[in-house]
Amino acid sequence: RQLLAPSMTHLSRGTAVVVLLTAALASAFGPASPATSAATRWRPRRELRLKTTLRMGVLDSLTNVVQTVSNEQSEEDNLAPENARLLETYRRRAERINGMEAELEKLSDAALRAKTAEFRQRLAAGTSLDDMLEEAFAVVREAAWRVLEMRHYDVQLIAGMVLNDRRLAEMATGEGKTLVATLPTYLNALEGQGSLVVTANEYLARRDAETVGQVHRFLGLSVGLVQAEMETEDRRDAYDADVTYLTNAELGFDFLRDNLALTSDGTVQLRQPSFCLVDEADSILIDEARTPLIISKQVEAPKDKYEIAAQLATVLKQGTHYEVDEKGQQITITDTGFRDAERVVGKSLFDPNDPWAPFVMNAIKAKALFEADVQYIVKGNEVAIVDTFTGRVMEGRRYSDGLHQSIEAKEGIVVGTESQVIATVTYQSLFRTFSKLCGMTGTAMSDAKEFRKVYGLPVTSIPTALPVARRDYPDVVFKTKEAKVNAMLNEVARVHEAGRPVLIGTTSVQDSEEIAGALSDRGILARVLNAKPENCDREGEVISQAGRIGAVTVATNMAGRGTDILLGGSAAVMAKLRIRDGLVSAGCVDESAEGTEGIEGSAAMKVSLMDDSFFPAPLSPNAEGGIATAAAALLGDGSDGEDGPLPLLELEELVSIAAEKAPISDPAVLAIRAAYNTIKAEFAAVVDPEKEAVRKLGGLYVVGTERHESSRIDDQLRGRSGRQGDPGASRFFLSLDDKTLRTFGADRLKSIMDSFRVSDDMPLEAKMVTDAIDKVQNKVEEYYSEIREQVFTFDEVLSTQRDNIYTRRVNLLAASDDDILSTFKTYSQETLADIVPNYITAEGAVNGTGLQAKVQQYFPNSAVDAAAMDNMKRPEVEAYLDAAVLKAVDEKMTAVDAWRPGQFARVAKYLSLVQIDNNWSDHLKNMNFLKESVILRKYQGRDVLQEYVTEGVGMFETFLANSRRSTVFSLMAYTTPPSGSSS
Repeated sequence: RQLLAPSMTHLSRGTAVVVLLTAALASAFGPASPATSAATRWRPRRELRLKTTLRMGVLDSLTNVVQTVSNEQSEEDNLAPENARLLETYRRRAERINGMEAELEKLSDAALRAKTAEFRQRLAAGTSLDDMLEEAFAVVREAAWRVLEMRHYDVQLIAGMVLNDRRLAEMATGEGKTLVATLPTYLNALEGQGSLVVTANEYLARRDAETVGQVHRFLGLSVGLVQAEMETEDRRDAYDADVTYLTNAELGFDFLRDNLALTSDGTVQLRQPSFCLVDEADSILIDEARTPLIISKQVEAPKDKYEIAAQLATVLKQGTHYEVDEKGQQITITDTGFRDAERVVGKSLFDPNDPWAPFVMNAIKAKALFEADVQYIVKGNEVAIVDTFTGRVMEGRRYSDGLHQSIEAKEGIVVGTESQVIATVTYQSLFRTFSKLCGMTGTAMSDAKEFRKVYGLPVTSIPTALPVARRDYPDVVFKTKEAKVNAMLNEVARVHEAGRPVLIGTTSVQDSEEIAGALSDRGILARVLNAKPENCDREGEVISQAGRIGAVTVATNMAGRGTDILLGGSAAVMAKLRIRDGLVSAGCVDESAEGTEGIEGSAAMKVSLMDDSFFPAPLSPNAEGGIATAAAALLGDGSDGEDGPLPLLELEELVSIAAEKAPISDPAVLAIRAAYNTIKAEFAAVVDPEKEAVRKLGGLYVVGTERHESSRIDDQLRGRSGRQGDPGASRFFLSLDDKTLRTFGADRLKSIMDSFRVSDDMPLEAKMVTDAIDKVQNKVEEYYSEIREQVFTFDEVLSTQRDNIYTRRVNLLAASDDDILSTFKTYSQETLADIVPNYITAEGAVNGTGLQAKVQQYFPNSAVDAAAMDNMKRPEVEAYLDAAVLKAVDEKMTAVDAWRPGQFARVAKYLSLVQIDNNWSDHLKNMNFLKESVILRKYQGRDVLQEYVTEGVGMFETFLANSRRSTVFSLMAYTTPPSGSSS
């Protein structure tokens, strides 16, 4: 500072800090590239003068890192020519589709619907899907207009072609991805193998099935919806539909559950759909790919150890007893920590007969790295994990290796059982099983290389229908979190005073609650969207209002939300909510509906009705009368068996159908539609003028409170503003206390600001600061990309083994009794082949006594003579035992089938599946241990992957042998129930 101060007097303190801030970032992540350093002609004149004035080595490094321009081509630049060529080809096809519109408009609804049967006949005759694409897309566009009064733009037709060509379409927020999905989904469903549309959450899956699903129904296709609470039979019907809407989690867990089923009746995915479209593909295929899906069985947990370890962790101090690596999400216990912990528990933490180390380490992790309302929330008597990318609760997920129990002990909740993995799959392996995979998202180009490498999905950027009018302001950086929050609140208050709508994006539940509370203290009402059930269940309601004058919305993470924010609000959404609330109040929801326990809003008393302030205007007597008429039509007079109240989900589906334009004949739905249209018109009279007022105020203002781990998430947040040519703006308020910056080197920056005595409330706002922060974020993205690559690389090995095992299971489930008997005899002969070599010496001497004992251990009813085998050669022994074992198997089958015909084959199938599953669980645990072991070998300069492959193959062969032997042993030891028993 003393060195630089004399010649920096002409610079403001803020500019000096900006220069040093950028320099510190560069020192943390390496020097600027030669290409970047060469671009000095782009420097501001003041920075060039600074270098001329002070020609010192330290200044050279400072001015080098101020550069923000790089001559290196990005992935987007490399893909630009390819995109241009593709788009031109698709544009010409879109023109031909437009040329069919006039003829299709003349068709009746029945004639348009008949096109589906015609297309299927042409497919059967040998016409390809691509040959029919243009006409099929034209039919879907016409159907969408008749049903939804929504017409596909040309760019949406282009996006549909991109998806059909097994590519990933990057479309800006608000460009109508949901409507685009109807095009390739319909076309590929014509083949009869089914089309899957995978979304990020159940709300979106249900919404899409109820709304755009009507287009498919209108054209004669069946539409299925998979939800978490559904029973096996309903799931099977949903997967059997022509088009199925579901979440990525349900798809993955159904895949795993099917491969744990012990009978064919327990499976739901009876066919493998050839076509799969993934919405919000970056979130599902990239962000969530870091964590595999796991199904586990519960085993008893040592509750006392978890509770004692949790108490111990509260007294251990960071820096003295343990060190924390936030970047790697790991803790390291120091020598002092081990010594003091062992003094408390009274023994070595690594006692092989009573180990304490895993419990103590997990307790410290739970204390130091996991925070309530950030990584998880407490719901009653359970800990629920929060997805950091979507801000939603991950239902049914638990941390592994005892960490979840440690968090429960920390929170004072009764410690649950421990889990042991019995089935697992990564999203990379899961989605690569589809022969025709495609996806769409608002942000994909930054990860185009990973999409192509892992999933074989080239990325194509789709132009917007209208130019983007949003203004993205540079980031503002503060020294402390308190200063950042205070400045952000002042900005929100200033904008809110003018009536401009504001969306505040946070990275945790805790931050969203604190900000909403702080705004409330200032007299500003903020509606909250976060992982807490009372908030996330009202997502559609909150979003529909977020664009109204004076609205302030706080959301944990907008990626994957899937609902557009309309300036002035959405009269249609609010009308649907108002009629739903009116029907609920009129008693149209069945409070005692069977099987609805635990389902969101399953009973009227659990429905969260919107307060009057939510709606733009009170209803007229005419509208109130319309709701009463609809309720009366829905409830009926009791003469019909279908009269009476409905479960909430069914009522919402009826309201969704009534709100669209599809032809209907049901009197109750017609009454609901009449009431809906009346309410919508009344609300639109208030809301529509607001849209122009909000536009004049500058549109939606998006405020970010922290950079996310991925720049794509930030772009998703920004993209909520400025949809379809609307005006808008965005700005991020950051501090050096933010986790992302703190984890990746901001401590150096903070020390520089302290050296310059920068006040807490002094903002740093400059393009080069934003670029420096971008560099930090790029490092974060690279770090997590490496994690995903490692997960993918190791899972490739396990995926091959998984495919082998699941194929064996499928064959076993479908096998006939004769096939099962043949398989079991093969198992018996292979088991015998494992036994014999251990009792014959290299010289050929046979240990008949030992061999007899071992054979009869597996085949108790076999007639084997030890003395006879002593005098045999090896080939004779093998032939003798083979005949004896096969005879023993036949005798066992006769005895078992005498109790009930076919019982032997049934038990053989059951035991084969059970032994595969049990040994597979042990194999997964051993493979995980192997992975952890070989990773450490990289420090010895060894090929980690090759050693994992080699040793993994050996372990897999051992697993197969153990499964086979256990099946043979169990079946030959099986005894039928006593005579006359019905069990």
